[in-house]
Amino acid sequence: MRMKWDRGERTVGPGIRPVYTYALVLISFIATLGIQGFRYKRLWTPLERHYFLDYLGSQIFGVVRDNGWYTLLEVVTRKGSRLALDSDIVPAVTASGENTFALTKEALRHGSLRLEYYRGHYKNAEMHDYLGNMIYRNQTPMDLVRAALWSGLGMFFAGLLPATYLDQKRLSALRYGTKLRGPELMTVAQFNRPHHSCGVGLVNKHRTMLDRMLGHNKKLPVPLGNDSPHALLMAEPLPQEPLKMAAASAGTDRRSQAGGTQQESAPPKQPPSQDQKLEHAVAPTERRFFE
Repeated sequence: MRMKWDRGERTVGPGIRPVYTYALVLISFIATLGIQGFRYKRLWTPLERHYFLDYLGSQIFGVVRDNGWYTLLEVVTRKGSRLALDSDIVPAVTASGENTFALTKEALRHGSLRLEYYRGHYKNAEMHDYLGNMIYRNQTPMDLVRAALWSGLGMFFAGLLPATYLDQKRLSALRYGTKLRGPELMTVAQFNRPHHSCGVGLVNKHRTMLDRMLGHNKKLPVPLGNDSPHALLMAEPLPQEPLKMAAASAGTDRRSQAGGTQQESAPPKQPPSQDQKLEHAVAPTERRFFE
């Protein structure tokens, strides 16, 4: 049997997105950025942090064009200027709060005068090789971020199986519904704990004004085991029952005489004797209900 829908022939339920898998991807991405940020602040040298955009850009822009503008940090000496190395500078902060660099004591001892920024037009391929040899010790940009990438991928694959299981469970619950488990949702102890109860409590409404003000005798607790006694007292037959039975028998006799039939009247029922009453009655036990 095929059913034709107004919006197409699709009869399955709506698509359900794998929320837990998306959350795992987001967590892995954030973890990768966090690990890379930690390595950038703690493990990279000041010049590696300073030249990273130029080092990465020289490799990317080298495919598009040959030349580009770069700003280099140089050390000025009596013999000329050269590119500043990690052994020549230390991070410093100016009076206005800007981050900058300063010469080390060793550099000053060996004749270095000051630091200068020089902006020039260089070939991208040559600048990439120059920075790679002098600053990054022949490490490619991928080598600098490989540790963080592997950590993020490891976290993703470690959580992929639990995320897939949770997505399948959520998909089944949304598509087919969940099964009510009754007492498994909450045990008796869990239900009684917030209510501070361990049995049956009867509310006492007949209290004096003083008891109501002080909160006394508000409930009469019945401990477990005494709330359902085994001995049940049978109620004695009411005196109106024999009269109702006699009236019913008299009505039957009148209907039989009006029909013209000669039937013998049934012998009147004898009221139950005292012995029969005792057979159906249960003697009350001498025990208090609240004990």
